[in-house]
Amino acid sequence: MEGFWAFLRERYRILLRRRAGEPGPWTEDPVLRAWRFCNVRREDDKVTAWFRDRIRDPLRDDPEVTFAAIAFRWFNTIAAGEILQPHLVSSRGWDRAGVQEELEAAMASGVGIFTGAYMINSAPGKPKHIDVLDNLDWVLGNTRSPFFRNGLTEPRTKEAMMALLLEVPRLGNFAAYQVVVDLQYTYLLEDAPDLNTFTVAGPGCAKGLGLMVADDPTWFSYSSKADQVKMLKVMRDLWESQEDHKLWPKEWPRLPLSDCENGACEYAKWRTGHAGGRLKRRYT
Repeated sequence: MEGFWAFLRERYRILLRRRAGEPGPWTEDPVLRAWRFCNVRREDDKVTAWFRDRIRDPLRDDPEVTFAAIAFRWFNTIAAGEILQPHLVSSRGWDRAGVQEELEAAMASGVGIFTGAYMINSAPGKPKHIDVLDNLDWVLGNTRSPFFRNGLTEPRTKEAMMALLLEVPRLGNFAAYQVVVDLQYTYLLEDAPDLNTFTVAGPGCAKGLGLMVADDPTWFSYSSKADQVKMLKVMRDLWESQEDHKLWPKEWPRLPLSDCENGACEYAKWRTGHAGGRLKRRYT
């Protein structure tokens, strides 16, 4: 646990030093200097900040925010977001044909419209963007129907929202959870009673928690329901431990449980780097 918080502290200091205008490099840690890592706070990441400012916050009290979050996270790039935004936020409304035409023009010019952060599956023989748009048509009909309205009874919970999102065709477990985290900052889930007691460990998080618990990245199985229960307990302990201000300074923002989940994934990458492993993306 101390190693986890030491990593998060140094990663957060890098952000603070950059924001303060200090010249780089902003750390002596060789792995953090050489490779790209997500920010400690998901809200500080570039793509999430763009989505927050341009789409999520303008819709934070609007029922349309659910569809908007699903649509954006299915692509999860600013390039796609710039195409989607006028169709999600303005009075222009959703225009499937127009969105498709703009996406295809971007792709033809060499612009990447899909994230590389997680897998996006499509139906066999169907272009990925077409399959996503077909599934978004399904979502558009159902987020305005009893499917969503009756599924989220009071009090609204993250766990209930996750269960609903997993009914969406081809929206994977990882992407569905990203939508749940986005909706934490809207009227739907900002007061959820399980805000800091429910989360879902992704595959990278499972590796990080295994390293913390047993120095073994294979200790927990991401796909095991029993291990998900065990990992949730570990993550709750992590979240509570930030109240020890030797681990996380009092003057810094409190982290939601979802950031502890993300932090465990980044911690696994950091440990891999220090063990001599090669990570995905260089930082220059």
